Amino acid sequence: MDTAERRAVVGLWSIQGVGAKGFAAFEARVPRREWAALPMREVASLYTDKPGLRARLFRGPGLLARAEVVEAQLRRCGGRVCLSGDAEYPGALVGLEGAPPVLFMKGPGAARAGRGQVAIVGTRAVPDEWRSWTFELARACARQGLVVASGGAEGVDSAAHAGALAGGGVTWVFAASGLDQLDDPPKRVLASLDARSTMFTALPPGVRANDGLFVQRNRFISGAAQAVVVVRGKEDSGARHTAQYALEQRRPLLAVPPGPMEPNAGLCRALLREGCAPCFDVSDVMRALSVEATTMADEVFERAAIDARVRDLLERLPAGAFTMERALEALPELSSGDVTALLVELELAGWVVPRSGRRYEKRA
Repeated sequence: MDTAERRAVVGLWSIQGVGAKGFAAFEARVPRREWAALPMREVASLYTDKPGLRARLFRGPGLLARAEVVEAQLRRCGGRVCLSGDAEYPGALVGLEGAPPVLFMKGPGAARAGRGQVAIVGTRAVPDEWRSWTFELARACARQGLVVASGGAEGVDSAAHAGALAGGGVTWVFAASGLDQLDDPPKRVLASLDARSTMFTALPPGVRANDGLFVQRNRFISGAAQAVVVVRGKEDSGARHTAQYALEQRRPLLAVPPGPMEPNAGLCRALLREGCAPCFDVSDVMRALSVEATTMADEVFERAAIDARVRDLLERLPAGAFTMERALEALPELSSGDVTALLVELELAGWVVPRSGRRYEKRA
């Protein structure tokens, strides 16, 4: 596919209202090699069932001009484009019904696909003990060479990404907005990523998140993975959509068994009653993927080495749980930005676990 053809694909996908079905219908009628030179009146003529979209196409610029606008917006926010079939595009999504032909991304993309991909999903309102459990599961998955995929929310999502990075692995974050319209939680997740990890979205710049787009995004999280683990969530939570999509996409679905009186676990109870496999630890994930577990020290969770200066700062942090304010008091010679950077470094090394409300916990 030449550059003009690729840009025409981006131009069509960026038009509000086209969607995966409209894109596929257009492709079935007109070969991609003809798109770049196609007058917009001919593009519009193929959408007789969508009067609003047809009118916008008649009034709007051509596909290449639209692509130029998108490319300029991406440059301003540091994003890039990948098309289905590119090395950077998650391979498990290719050929999946309803998969986006275009993804917008920050990071290296999916070229490093590891030994497999697992989605770890669940509620924002997760107790600290389950945030920690999610962190350890994701770290164990990363140490087994798995890519960890999730959304960009607080709670289970952020714990999964932090754990994967602490395990030296790769994490994929799927957003429900354009890369230039991220809400605060995904912005914080993006800021915590390193060069190994990527934020993906199917939405072009300028699109704000809404409830419908979160549901659509969940379909891509499960689709990009080869297995899905639900940690916690109410029975009607957004993770229910991810679980349902996993079943439709024939992805192994696992749920973490809850205690009989535990709140925010109705979804896991329901999934287990429906025949979903339980997930007690990383061995269940590996079994679901039909991948042999290695003999690495996953059960020990050895921390990464840190240099002498960072170790000195770590020792001065309060033992156990502490707030950002207490960290600033313990390290008065550092600015708030330096303390934040230090905590991210310690988090990636496995010495500090993030908690909700700008709180942290130092590991013994």
